[in-house]
Amino acid sequence: MTNLRELVAQNIKKYRRIRGLTQEMLAEQAGTSTTHIGMVETSKKFPSIKMLEKIARALDVDTPALFATEKIVILPMHSKSVERLYQDMSNDFQLFQETFARRIKDLQEIQNIPPTS
Repeated sequence: MTNLRELVAQNIKKYRRIRGLTQEMLAEQAGTSTTHIGMVETSKKFPSIKMLEKIARALDVDTPALFATEKIVILPMHSKSVERLYQDMSNDFQLFQETFARRIKDLQEIQNIPPTS
């Protein structure tokens, strides 16, 4: 059985990986250093309650989830990841629309078809 420090360390690391965050990204979002996050994840340091709350917020979980011993099923993406994915998809779709419009224009010019707009 793992002790509390190891349990919290494992949960922070698990949630960080599920969220697709690096230690550096988590540290920045939680307002601490990458070294501190590394020490917490390797059970070398136990964060204060205030820091646990900041880490939980950055991981988009409730603070008690960091102490949970049972397996918790969570979505693999939190709101920031979804926002990033949406932005990437929007950018890709816009690029697709622009490319498609250029190809249509090229075809119209090649076939001497008057433009539709």
